[in-house]
Amino acid sequence: MLRCWADKYCKQVGQPGCNNFCAGYVILEILYKQSDIPKRYQYPQILRPDEIDEDVYNYIYKIITGDVVEWVKDGNNLLLWGENRGNGKTSLACGVANKYIREMVHISNFEPVVYFIKTAKFLEDLRHQYSNPTLDFPNRLKIIENVPLLIIDDIVAERPNDWVRERLLTIIDERYSNNRSIIYTSNCSLAELHESLKGRISDRINDAKSLHFRGTSKRGINR
Repeated sequence: MLRCWADKYCKQVGQPGCNNFCAGYVILEILYKQSDIPKRYQYPQILRPDEIDEDVYNYIYKIITGDVVEWVKDGNNLLLWGENRGNGKTSLACGVANKYIREMVHISNFEPVVYFIKTAKFLEDLRHQYSNPTLDFPNRLKIIENVPLLIIDDIVAERPNDWVRERLLTIIDERYSNNRSIIYTSNCSLAELHESLKGRISDRINDAKSLHFRGTSKRGINR
């Protein structure tokens, strides 16, 4: 059977028209390919939070089950942070992105609607552009600055230097100035995050709704 991102809710699943020529399937494939969301986060995951994290999970589920298109259009931002790894920060950030992509299928003009960057990998790629530039990277930067919803995953995984701060500021400030949504995830405490980023980046992130994850890792647990 064809695996499709819409297979949980599409009424045509299993019907004769359920194939890779379906317009919805084609658009979803394009939007997900453009998003750079890692494969493991592209399908909705049902996570069971520790009791201590129920409030933050419920807050995000309300976004996912509500008018997520309007939420993004309004330029809302989230900071999902917590010292423990694997307790759902990236999964829930991508949960918002997954719902938004599905809602945008019928109004998309094939332009990217979501983009995901793993901070350390993105900065490594950016450094390589100085010595080995690629033709597609300027377009990637344009998408990062202009896409309606950006996920910046694992921000400040390592203590940044001035060059890193400047690069991040360019992206964040451009999006902030144009009221475009960002979801940040981080394993740093708020104090560590603000100490590392400093100045204008810290001020911009301060405007995001901050949700503190305290639960333990869910990785490797059947759910």
